[in-house]
Amino acid sequence: MAAEYWLYGDIPPGPIKASVITDIKTVPDIIKKFKSKVFSIGPYITKLSEITAPDLIDRVISLALASGGRIATSSPAVVKALDAKGIKNYDIEFLLELARKALKRGAELIVFVGHFYSYEWLILNYLKHYAPDIKTLTLEPYAQPNATWTLASLPLPIWYKNMCSLEEMLKKGTA
Repeated sequence: MAAEYWLYGDIPPGPIKASVITDIKTVPDIIKKFKSKVFSIGPYITKLSEITAPDLIDRVISLALASGGRIATSSPAVVKALDAKGIKNYDIEFLLELARKALKRGAELIVFVGHFYSYEWLILNYLKHYAPDIKTLTLEPYAQPNATWTLASLPLPIWYKNMCSLEEMLKKGTA
């Protein structure tokens, strides 16, 4: 059985669809391939944090820092956590603004986590068709068909464990 996204109605006409990542150990290799990365953390991360674990925001920030990319966020909770850690090198940017400016900034990879599914779906569709040089990776608990790479849809406890192990892998320098 092939690992591919199965909701074909979610994908606008065209041959481009996401490659589904079934093994979290391949994610550091994908991140490592790109020099210019943006790690976009959305406002839905607070809801995911309430459902899964209170330390999720700190783990995602740690994951973003370990990836070596620039952090962009529109979440007040993430900004508060970044300021509490003394991190000053981040941008407060809404997802649409990030997508519009990504080409001008020379971003090669944008990693998404903590965004509302439908809004992220639209932004990924825009990037897929109008900025095909920018690759996208979603670390969301639900598969995104318009990304370049997406994690398989998983129950939230398993997804949280994957985020923890991904953080550890990136911190150890396997990326």
